[in-house]
Amino acid sequence: MNHISRRSFLRAATTGALGAAAAGALAACSNTATSTAASSAAAVYTPGTYTATAKGMNDVTVTMTFSETAITEVKVDTANETLDLAVNSAEDFQTMLMEAQNAEIDGVSGATVTSNAVKEAAASCIEQAMGLTSETDDATTYGDDPRGAARAAAKADGRVFGYSGPGDWLGEAPVFDNIDSEVDCDVCVVGLGHAGVAAVLGAAEKGAKVVGIESQSKDTFAWYGEDIGAWNSKFAQDVGIPAWDLGQVCDEFVTRSGGRADPGIVNLYVQHSGEVLDHMLEVCKEMGVDERVYTYDNTEDGWTIIHLNADYDKIAAGNNIYDCLDLTNYPRKPGTRTWPATIQFMGPYSAEPVDGVAANSVLKYVQQAQLDKAVQDYGAELYYGTAAQVLVQNENGDVVGVIAKDADGKIIKYNTTMGVVMCGGDYAGNAEMCWALMNEYMERNEREGGLKKDFFSFMGGRDGSSLKMMCWAGGMIEPAPRGTMILGGGINSTPWGANSMLWLNSDCKRFCNEGNVTGASTATARQKNATGWLVTDKNFMKSVCACGIEHSGPNAGRPQYYQDLMDDMEALPCSSEPQQIRSCFVAERMFSNIYKCDTLEELAKAMGVPDDKMDTFMASIEEYNAMCDAGNDPQFGKDPSALIPIREAPFYGCAQTLGNRSASPSMVTMNGMMTDLNLNVLDVDYNPIKGLYAAGNSLGGRYGTGYSTPCAGNSIGFAVTHGRLAGQFCVDNA
Repeated sequence: MNHISRRSFLRAATTGALGAAAAGALAACSNTATSTAASSAAAVYTPGTYTATAKGMNDVTVTMTFSETAITEVKVDTANETLDLAVNSAEDFQTMLMEAQNAEIDGVSGATVTSNAVKEAAASCIEQAMGLTSETDDATTYGDDPRGAARAAAKADGRVFGYSGPGDWLGEAPVFDNIDSEVDCDVCVVGLGHAGVAAVLGAAEKGAKVVGIESQSKDTFAWYGEDIGAWNSKFAQDVGIPAWDLGQVCDEFVTRSGGRADPGIVNLYVQHSGEVLDHMLEVCKEMGVDERVYTYDNTEDGWTIIHLNADYDKIAAGNNIYDCLDLTNYPRKPGTRTWPATIQFMGPYSAEPVDGVAANSVLKYVQQAQLDKAVQDYGAELYYGTAAQVLVQNENGDVVGVIAKDADGKIIKYNTTMGVVMCGGDYAGNAEMCWALMNEYMERNEREGGLKKDFFSFMGGRDGSSLKMMCWAGGMIEPAPRGTMILGGGINSTPWGANSMLWLNSDCKRFCNEGNVTGASTATARQKNATGWLVTDKNFMKSVCACGIEHSGPNAGRPQYYQDLMDDMEALPCSSEPQQIRSCFVAERMFSNIYKCDTLEELAKAMGVPDDKMDTFMASIEEYNAMCDAGNDPQFGKDPSALIPIREAPFYGCAQTLGNRSASPSMVTMNGMMTDLNLNVLDVDYNPIKGLYAAGNSLGGRYGTGYSTPCAGNSIGFAVTHGRLAGQFCVDNA
């Protein structure tokens, strides 16, 4: 039997002409048959009805009834297939199997994928009837699928195949029997967020007929954020910022991800983001957008600026704050490296805190200009209030369209000749997906008593449908660990955000390199669930200027923020009570609490340091000052540039609860589909699925388990860069 292939043996065994030798071989190779009929040369099957399912476009089910010597009835269910020809061929498959009396049928021309699934399921039914199934024999139990046993094991565990988290968050792809209308195009872009806008224009400029569909209505649709991280843009270089070593930048991204980011995907962004940003601004100019949107303005009235830090020596010398920006002294590296690469479309300056993230952002004008150009110059068509439901694939598995539902409930099929670019976002608003896929954070949350129903982001519109559609088409979300938009950790709810000043835990001990934003999140989560403290002194601006410029870091790009900070700090009276001042980090304006006292002892008491910890508090500061004097941190390796002693009154401090281990999805999830470097979605065998591309938060390979990165604005930077490239790749590779 070792010389007879499984398929050849089944063909011979089911022809009704099984000879004595073959019958003997059958008895020898099957140790599970229990019917006495199996010992007879005339008997081949154990009579009964058997069912098996195999993967076509979706699940195909075959049910076969057997006598001892023949197949007596066949039922084939192809109702879940997406190809009409396959759905309507069930009776043809039934007839073929009955006539052949085995699984070796020709199949239906034009429905190859479904035909193969029918044959695989039929072969499994025959094996069951012949008593050939065995839990330890994957080849005979699961046909030609080398992952059959693994798929069955995952299903038995209540999981989706290939994912460790609990529950069937994926489900089955919907089937639409009736299509109300059809739209023909070359490229269909799903989702008109930052990535989708760039994909629409990128494909249209290549000469493609482009359709963009967006689930939100036009009246309620809006773009979120104000920052675009763009490396080595002409916009920045014209201001005087030098070109950076992009190899170092790419390496920093991958290092901060814990090696989880795909260097190739990151490199696509780093290498092309500058040219993409410059093109966007040219489109703004061409489309008549207010010039304040696309013009750098280092004044209080400026709308668009660049995220920078300041030169402390110039500040200390009393120079005008608008002359103190540091354009060249990078990377800042207190523990991780950052470079100025972020263009901030902040809009008008606000002296007072503003209610709402990115409340004054003018980035919406930039994005609207891109869509206007695509529609007016290239004839792109946009459909709002239209939610994609499932991808359409041909008999070879190529993606050839999208089925969507409009606001009136009508089903529309968008037929494509080149492909579909999926820019439908992430899954932060889907509690079931978050619980199953965000393994590290789910474990932390559950250990603190959290429940699945509460484990999602407040930005609930991101329901994971984009990712599920690509998974139904054969794609795979990148493997765990999977992250969320957590900006770091430590004591960062301060007037200057995440900073490399001294942090002490509830035992008044230092616990990490405060300048390493990547490590700070986990280090903080491991502390006792109690108050920790940040401590600085009169020279706080020296620490601020030594800090990295990244999300949650200080922001001198709008110099008035630094002036406001210094004015507010000086104006505070010394007090045992917390006081509020205006913050100066990232792009938002809000209040932060701070303590100000004449002595360190008074500061410690004001912040609530227990009496029995007071000696430790003072000793830790003394030990830290000694490190600063020596210019070396033998504990955690903070860079000498950020080692600033704490000796000169007045003294300042912030108190914040550490040990927050029950982290939930924050704003957006950061992991998506696996693709090649053409942003073409890959199947489980790492083969590209023709006609299917991903960008934005639907794209994997960009992050690790958090959002610590060498510049701010990289989420939108990734989106617009990969979106434009995906639109172009979709056309070029058709």
